Amino acid sequence: MSHDTPPTFRVLIVGAGAMGIVSGYHLRLAGAEVTFLVRPERVEKLSRPQVLYSYDDTDLKYLSGYRVLSDVTDAGDRTYDYVVVTLDGASTRSAEGTALLNSLGNAVRGTAAVVVIGGIGLGLRQYCRAALGLDEERVISGTLGVLAHQVAFTDLPVRPPTHPDVLARADVAFRHCGGGGFAVEDRFPAVAERFKALYDGCGVSYCDVIDHNQFPPQVALVFPIFAASELMGWPPAAQFTDHKDTWALAVEAAREVASVDEYGAAGRTAAARLSGESLTRMLSDYEEKSLPLDWNAFNAFHHGGKVAQQDLELLRDHVTAGERQGRPTVALKQLIAELTAFRRRETV
Repeated sequence: MSHDTPPTFRVLIVGAGAMGIVSGYHLRLAGAEVTFLVRPERVEKLSRPQVLYSYDDTDLKYLSGYRVLSDVTDAGDRTYDYVVVTLDGASTRSAEGTALLNSLGNAVRGTAAVVVIGGIGLGLRQYCRAALGLDEERVISGTLGVLAHQVAFTDLPVRPPTHPDVLARADVAFRHCGGGGFAVEDRFPAVAERFKALYDGCGVSYCDVIDHNQFPPQVALVFPIFAASELMGWPPAAQFTDHKDTWALAVEAAREVASVDEYGAAGRTAAARLSGESLTRMLSDYEEKSLPLDWNAFNAFHHGGKVAQQDLELLRDHVTAGERQGRPTVALKQLIAELTAFRRRETV
């Protein structure tokens, strides 16, 4: 497409990590005017076109023609249709993240901009909505639907047909795993469908619209599995049963997570249907679909490092929720204790 064509939509992306760059690439292809809001030290890195490696077709893609801001108060110089916040859950709830949301809300309050919260956390959407000071229908949850990582900060196994020399030239690499490249919740259907129509205009990826009742517990119950995987050394799913006690603890903790009242009937149904066998099948399927990107090595980097604090806080939030509701979370507490002790030993 020609970027000389006047854009129909304007999108502000908060953060230019893997999620921000991959989302920005697809939204630019769709014809949106994209602006990144980043820390001042990131501005120089974004002064040139960003290079993306696609594991899908082993080729390089290029993101250009975007604007860059380093001060949230400058965000008011445009009227945005969407603001995509790519901070992880822990960063979003930090003092700095909350102050950013306060300022961002001030910048867009007098407009019709919809804010898409890309982080994960129990009650995170409502926390962000309150910090932004925006009406309910102007804040929705979303998530990147592809596996993506910054190339310079990772050392993942290179599997054919990946070209290591080509991969090394990229800033960010990504892999579609059978689903869309982005997803938004259907809490406000018209809002979700408008974003989907924009994103789908890229022609090379699509946006899923997901059930806002079923999606949160289905996402949350995976985090005890990541915790157990770290304890087990990130093995393939087929080897989970070699770690019988840890795997059994993880499955029970996943049931406890899905059962908290915040997830309602959808969570209780997910917990009732959960089994070690069903989880193993699901994860084995992810491992196959992610190739040539190594699913387990990626998670070791991402959940065992980059967002490790977010993941741990998420598990602790579910313990707090369970205690408040009179629900025992015995397995989850034990899993957290074992993971905390493990990480402490690893850092000694």
